[in-house]
Amino acid sequence: MKGLKLGYLADTIADLQRGSTTDAGRSLVDLWREDAKIEWLLQAPADARQRRTLMIDAIRSRMQALADRIDPSAIARALGAMALVPRERFVCPLIDDFAYLPMPLAIGLEQTISHPELVAVLAAAADPRGGHVLDVGTGSGYQAAVLGQMAARVTSVEILEPHARLAQRRLASLGYGNIDVRVGDAVAMGVCTPDTYDAIVVAAGSSEIPLEFLSALKPGGRLVMPVGPSQDDEQLVLAERLNATQWRQTTLRPARFVPLTGKGQRQTAQ
Repeated sequence: MKGLKLGYLADTIADLQRGSTTDAGRSLVDLWREDAKIEWLLQAPADARQRRTLMIDAIRSRMQALADRIDPSAIARALGAMALVPRERFVCPLIDDFAYLPMPLAIGLEQTISHPELVAVLAAAADPRGGHVLDVGTGSGYQAAVLGQMAARVTSVEILEPHARLAQRRLASLGYGNIDVRVGDAVAMGVCTPDTYDAIVVAAGSSEIPLEFLSALKPGGRLVMPVGPSQDDEQLVLAERLNATQWRQTTLRPARFVPLTGKGQRQTAQ
């Protein structure tokens, strides 16, 4: 597969780059936009680390709009973690050239690796600060890897066994010994024991936050997930457990995630 990628996709991009014109006065950070993906890809350096740096600089600029809802120091911690994670290792080798574009990418079985800016928002809002994180929806393992750089321990749960097994192998090969990938329904399988987690990140949408997730947070813990009546009407929500009985909820931004499946799936009006 890697040989096919090098023999076709990389050569095609190189041909396009040779035929493109670059505006020397235009910043690649400013060009990192959903409506300029191809232009950014053609002008970005081939080196994955340099692309990662450009991506993170662009996300940093875009997340300034959330400074009133997410502590800027938490944003810095999340972006510092993302700088250490090779996103290209969490997508199919045939499309790893696209890993740093501002877009989600398909990983099979109708699942995606999330848009990198959303990964940054989820990680910054959760801000585990060395604690124990529950990561719901492992997918390719990329979000778990970012959280693994920020937390002492990550329990990552994936309901689709093929994704869970592949992510488990991938994370182990990259040295993430603090991430435990499990297969099953996070709401139903018994991982949501009360007062267990310092942070919970749910990369799938539901009509409301399952009570099992809320009770699994320690006092002082933070949960972030997309909530809404449909995929097209979701908001990314941060729920903070202030103490044993009090909560605070903050709406962060619009979002569109795959639906949460299993016991916590979105309920529709009858």
